[in-house]
Amino acid sequence: MDRTISASKTLPAIALGWMFFLLCYVSRVELGVIVNELMSTFHMTASTFGWVSSCLYITYVAMQIPIGVLLDKFGARLILSSGALVTAVAVFLFGSAQSVFQLQMGRFLLGMATASGFIGCTKLISELMPPQRYSLFVGLSMLVGCMGGICGSAPTAWLVSEIGWRATTFVIAGFAALTAVLAFFCMPAQPKNALNQHEPVAKNLLDGLKILAKNPRYWALGVLCAISYLPMTAVAELWCIPFIEKKFALSTTDAAVSSVFVFIGYGIGSVITPCLADFMNSCKKVILISTILTILVFLPLVYCDGIAFMPCLVLLFLFGVFGGTVPLFFTMAYNMVPRRYGGSSSGFTNMLNMSGAIVFQPLLGKLLDCFREGMTNAEGAPLYTLAMYKSAFLAIVIGMGLSVFLLFFIDDFEARKKTA
Repeated sequence: MDRTISASKTLPAIALGWMFFLLCYVSRVELGVIVNELMSTFHMTASTFGWVSSCLYITYVAMQIPIGVLLDKFGARLILSSGALVTAVAVFLFGSAQSVFQLQMGRFLLGMATASGFIGCTKLISELMPPQRYSLFVGLSMLVGCMGGICGSAPTAWLVSEIGWRATTFVIAGFAALTAVLAFFCMPAQPKNALNQHEPVAKNLLDGLKILAKNPRYWALGVLCAISYLPMTAVAELWCIPFIEKKFALSTTDAAVSSVFVFIGYGIGSVITPCLADFMNSCKKVILISTILTILVFLPLVYCDGIAFMPCLVLLFLFGVFGGTVPLFFTMAYNMVPRRYGGSSSGFTNMLNMSGAIVFQPLLGKLLDCFREGMTNAEGAPLYTLAMYKSAFLAIVIGMGLSVFLLFFIDDFEARKKTA
């Protein structure tokens, strides 16, 4: 039986995976747009809101390894279409919530549902694309995710202002349901080892995880990867918009454009860094230079009071560009295992990568509440000043500084994938 997939179906299959990943990002980033609405509706503090947001990442991270193994066993069509369907249900439940607990449950379920979004794309790429194109297409996947972040920020903020946050959430749920139908009926049943029929199929699906878990270099990579993703998880996805509101006294709709610039920059950076790493044949050098530049851009962005709004948007764009190094970490992990374990490798790496969100999103909320010291506005709602955000964002600076320090203690990794 022919186990290959024709070239005419390769890119459409990957495009369907990208479509789901885009929806994953929209549903995730929407929360940063409706911060004020949720905190007002459910009378939440920043700490409580931070925990509501991080609920998604708890189940998202927990499901990465199981989803990676299932992708290796069953292929992408079943896993991605199921994930899109559950995403529709989770987003609808979140939009229907009448209490903070129900919001948390919706985010928990959404984390499980969207766990297959990114690693499902990387699995498709590992099966359908030549090894030397893996890093580039992972970067393109990140670019698609950033497009989802853009759709989930300023356009979503406009839609919320027009029809309200609940109706907006239901619209997102409808698109997720449509994606599930398209993925199931249009994506081909995914054979294993589509590019190499003679490569042996994994006898034990946990072997790939064992290879990675026994490699000390891999755990160092996981910590660095989690820190490198902070520009997205801690800034663009959650705290960027309320920070810009305070810094320039803007409305949520006007401030939402700020996160768009981070997403655009991050998407571009995710494509540029694999090309640079391939040119230099070194992932470590690219990551080191990019991290230092990220810190140098972030400091004036946050702590320079005289900066105008337009230069701030430029800095946010550069902050995203220099932060787009995550594809390099996935490439490193991919190089550590046989190609047939592509799903397990991506799942394990993404679990460690997204762990940073579980720590830093509620941590920043907790720091804001600590610096607030009980301050409230005239309506009795918690009051957060620009100075409080500046103090809380020191945690991000420290985290990125730590990653620069840790880079000097790991070996370099070639950017090019050896043959499977």
